Amino acid sequence: MIVEYEFEIIDSENLMESRTAVPKFITNGGYFRKDEHPNRTFVGFASDSTDLPENAKVLDRASLITRLTNIGYTVRDPDSDEDRLATAEEIETAVDHFISKHDI
Repeated sequence: MIVEYEFEIIDSENLMESRTAVPKFITNGGYFRKDEHPNRTFVGFASDSTDLPENAKVLDRASLITRLTNIGYTVRDPDSDEDRLATAEEIETAVDHFISKHDI
């Protein structure tokens, strides 16, 4: 299943040295980063039988399209060689390619 998730915070004895890690339930992740303070979220995959924590949610095609639209997903403009906001059609194509590539 496709999942939106946050990194886990791993505390150490010294609070200044806390770090983050990909949650154990994610089998493949790090896609479509969303940098909203204070929570940075990513998209990844988890086994269909996984019990997700409260801060993770299952995404279907439509919700992944909405996510990319809301984060201001960009594509490289071949004419100017600069990033620009993707069109709705380009976002749908990117999501379909992502789903197909990962055989979801």
